[in-house]
Amino acid sequence: MAIQGECPKCGKRVLHVHVETIVGMVDGDSKARCISYSCIHCKAVLGAQMDHRAKPRPKRKPATA
Repeated sequence: MAIQGECPKCGKRVLHVHVETIVGMVDGDSKARCISYSCIHCKAVLGAQMDHRAKPRPKRKPATA
């Protein structure tokens, strides 16, 4: 038995979600790779979380003058 919810914005049943990768920001700096889940009907964001399967982001080297 599947549990099916409703989108809080459009009220339609959420049987599928649109999943995309996003970058988590802290004080303007990108810190982590994340995943966003949104309604396929109205594109409202239903949730986001850190992507524990993503490879660590490479650290930028300081620019040399």
